[in-house]
Amino acid sequence: MKIARRAHADDAALKDIDDALIRQILASRGIKSAQDAGCDLAGLAHYRTLPDIEKAASAVADAVSGGVKILVFGDYDVDGMTGAALGVRALRALGCAADQVSCRVPSRYEGGYGLSPDEVAAAAAQGVGLILTVDNGISCHEAAEKAAGIGIKLVITDHHECGAQLPKALAVVDPKRPDSAFPSRALCGAGVLFYVLSAVRACLDERGFYHSRPRPVMADFLGLVALGTVGDVVPFDPNNRRLVAGGLSRLRQGRAGAGIRALCARTRCSLDTLDPHAISFELCPRLNAAGRIRIEGNPALELLLTDDPAKAEELSQRLDLCNRRRGDFEKVFLKEALEDAQSQGGGSGGALTLYRPGWLCGITGLIAGKVKDSCGVPCFVFSRQNGALRGSARSVLGVPLGEILKRMGQEHPGLLLAGGGHAMAAGATIAEESLEEFRAAFAKYAAAFRQDPEESVLETDGELPPDHFSLQFARALEDLGPWGEGFPEPLFDGNFEISEVRPIQNRHLRFALTGSDGRRVQAIRFRAQVREKALTPGVRVRAVYALEVNRYQGTERLQMRLEAIEPL
Repeated sequence: MKIARRAHADDAALKDIDDALIRQILASRGIKSAQDAGCDLAGLAHYRTLPDIEKAASAVADAVSGGVKILVFGDYDVDGMTGAALGVRALRALGCAADQVSCRVPSRYEGGYGLSPDEVAAAAAQGVGLILTVDNGISCHEAAEKAAGIGIKLVITDHHECGAQLPKALAVVDPKRPDSAFPSRALCGAGVLFYVLSAVRACLDERGFYHSRPRPVMADFLGLVALGTVGDVVPFDPNNRRLVAGGLSRLRQGRAGAGIRALCARTRCSLDTLDPHAISFELCPRLNAAGRIRIEGNPALELLLTDDPAKAEELSQRLDLCNRRRGDFEKVFLKEALEDAQSQGGGSGGALTLYRPGWLCGITGLIAGKVKDSCGVPCFVFSRQNGALRGSARSVLGVPLGEILKRMGQEHPGLLLAGGGHAMAAGATIAEESLEEFRAAFAKYAAAFRQDPEESVLETDGELPPDHFSLQFARALEDLGPWGEGFPEPLFDGNFEISEVRPIQNRHLRFALTGSDGRRVQAIRFRAQVREKALTPGVRVRAVYALEVNRYQGTERLQMRLEAIEPL
């Protein structure tokens, strides 16, 4: 295990913070002011600098006040589904009648990603006058032309990279537009829609719409934004940290909706202490599971929309079963994928492109991530669907998938039937006969970006001083959060002796570790690896860990959450 300790950062701007270690933790994560160290919602960036925001707000406000039917069109991942639920709930709070707003999230297996001309035609047949996209639309040119041709207003809200031309919609709100002056390009799809709906409320307020009806509090919808932000693994820049902190606060106060309450109960996550770690590892896998396997309907979206506790309980059980089924598929597919990866040299070519016709397209992203972690190279995993190959990719630092697909489309005309995404995750559709051409092109572009193979390194904040091994410091770290992508939770490293070890459910390990100063601390290793399960009392180990507060039945105790542990 290779450990890299963070270099000393200039923390002069944080001199008002007494604890030197906390100053370093914040400064090393790019915090340059005491204001950004906190997560006060008063510091949120204003919506006015988002491109097309006024056009979008005016069009949606016209539809709300004019009784026009609105369709919120989302995506099948956590960001898209929370965004769709946000759209429905917020629009009704803004003044829409219950039957005035509907939402649609297509299946991976029927319809696929993004607004299509067929979806626009179906919306027109149902009397929809305005389509509001969330987490998609920036590449839906044909759908935009279809909407314009039949008189449906289209407002696109998205956060993906923009192409050379924007769709011809009434408004296109995307913080990644070249002309955007918005200070955070890292908003998730639900975050972009939250800003648009906030602007809609301001527009309706200016028109006097709320003189005779309640004016909604937009912060009440931040719980859904927090779920989408964590689920989409976007960077936790200061603005996103404020959105997530505001959302977590409301979720912990019980303003979560019946669905999230039921899912937390099902996964034994305490709403009182819900954090990004629990959202990432417990809630998001279950919300995503229904979209990854082929089933009727979308229980995850139903869960986010229901206010009926009994229905929420039933839906949470269905999602848990979906997640178990997804896990069974994943084990089989991963074994096959790793075999295929080894037959291609285990990534020695700098990138991997894997394909088997029987793999489910909803599982390919998970497999790509596991193979990437195992082989240390970017990985594309394809399956066959509707006569073409659909694939998902995961990358390593320094190899931007979105940029690679953009270049591939420019320099290999016709190779990509569809494609796009972020730096670290992307998707593509190709013809089956183009697989070898794609494999060669992907390896070529990946190699061009990445000159040296990446070593697996655990970055830590150093060895924790003995006087910081305390509940007080663990609580201080909690207060500095939320932690997430681009704003990583503090990790520390140190040497210990195992005093006790016992398995939990044959998956996790509970340790008692003794430090060099004789202090004994409880520690837990979730999803322990085989070699870690072989550790026994008396063995000296090196550990990388997070310090946290373990709360149980009203009591608090200090706990180390182990990220890695190995014998010295």
